[in-house]
Amino acid sequence: MERFDFHQPTRIHFGAGRLEEIGTVVKKYGDSCLLVTTSMSEKVLAPLYDRIKMLLSEEGIKVYHFDEVVPNPTIGCIEKGIGIVNEHNIPVVLAVGGGSSIDTAKSIALFYKAGQVDWQRVFGEYTSPFAEYEPISDPILPVIAVPTTAGTGSELTQAMVISDPDNAQKMCIFHDKVFPRETVIDPELMRTLPPYMTAVTGFDAFSHAFESYMRESSSPYTRLVGLKAMEIIIGTLPRLLDSPNDIELREKMALAAMFAGISLGNAAASMPHPLSEIIGGVAPRIPHGQCLATIYPRYITFEAEKQPDKCADIARLFDPSLCNVNNRQAANNLGKLLVEFLEKIGLNKTLKELGVTSDEMEQITDNFLLDVLPFAPKDVLVGVLRESY
Repeated sequence: MERFDFHQPTRIHFGAGRLEEIGTVVKKYGDSCLLVTTSMSEKVLAPLYDRIKMLLSEEGIKVYHFDEVVPNPTIGCIEKGIGIVNEHNIPVVLAVGGGSSIDTAKSIALFYKAGQVDWQRVFGEYTSPFAEYEPISDPILPVIAVPTTAGTGSELTQAMVISDPDNAQKMCIFHDKVFPRETVIDPELMRTLPPYMTAVTGFDAFSHAFESYMRESSSPYTRLVGLKAMEIIIGTLPRLLDSPNDIELREKMALAAMFAGISLGNAAASMPHPLSEIIGGVAPRIPHGQCLATIYPRYITFEAEKQPDKCADIARLFDPSLCNVNNRQAANNLGKLLVEFLEKIGLNKTLKELGVTSDEMEQITDNFLLDVLPFAPKDVLVGVLRESY
C-alpha cells in the first residue's frame, strides 16, 4: 500500500495572453510591489518589464523595480532587494523572468525580516524539501511569479538556489512557506527565448520530471505528471528549436515545465541536481541545464542498474518499440537514447568541452557535499563527475 503527501498551494493562471491579468492578481496583495527582474538594459526583455509596469499602474499599484538579478543569484543581490522592501514597506514581491529572478524574489520574501543572516547556517539548516519549517520572517511576503522560460519550475516549488561567490558555493535551500501564492504562465512570453536557452531550460524541466520520478518519495500523482512532462518534452523540444516562434510548441513546453515543477516540488530531485550545483559554484558561467545535460549520460548508467523498471518506463517514451522487450533490456537502452536526444538539442558536451579546467575539476571533486549527499557513496559521485569530464 502506498503512503504519500502532496502539496501544491500555488494558484496557476495558464495560457497565452494571461499576462494581461497581472495587475488584478497583484492587487489582491497590496497597492505596491517589488518587481524583481534581470537588468532593464536587456533589449529583449526591457519591453516586457515596461509592459508589466504599465499593467500594474493601471490597477493603481506603485512599482519599485529591482532589476539587478544576476544568473546564479548571490547573497549580495538578495540582501540588496531586502533593503528596498524594508525601506518602502512593500507588501508583495513580483518575480518576472527565469529561475534566477524567481529564486531571488522568494529569498527576499523569506528573509526580509531576518536581520543579519548567517548564510552558512541557512545552507546547513534548510535542506529538506519535505520539512515544515517555522517562518523566518513573520509574515513571509506573498510572491507572484511570471516565468519567461519553460524549465526552472521555481514558480511552483519551495526551492531557492543561492550562490555565495566568496566561498565558491551554490546551494539549494527549501522552505515550505515560500511557494509562490500565484503564478501566471503565459507561453507568449517565451517566444523570444534564444535556441540555446530554450534547450537548456527545456532539459532542466526534463530533469525535474526524471529525477522526481526516480525518487522513493514519488507518488502516483507525481509519477503521472512526471511521465507526461517527459513525454511532451521528448516530442516537442527538438521541434521547437527548429521553429522557435511556434506558439503551440511553446505552450506544450510551458505545460511540460509546469507538470515537472509540480512533480519536483512534491518528490524532489536526485543526484544530478546537487552535482550540477557543485559545478555551478566553481564554474558559474555554465548554465544549470547544461551542467545537468553533461552529467546525465553517466547518471543514467547508475540509475538503470539500480531502478530498471522505472528507467524502462522512460526508455519507452523515447522508443515505444521497447514495449516488446523486458524491463532490464529496455532500461539498458535508455543511456543511448538519452545521448541521441542531447545530440538533437545540442547539449551533448563534456565538462572539458565546456571549458572546465583541471584545477576547477579538482575543486569540484573535493567539495564537502560529496561526503554527505545521500544518493550514492562518495566514490560513485566522484566517478560520475570525472566520467563527465
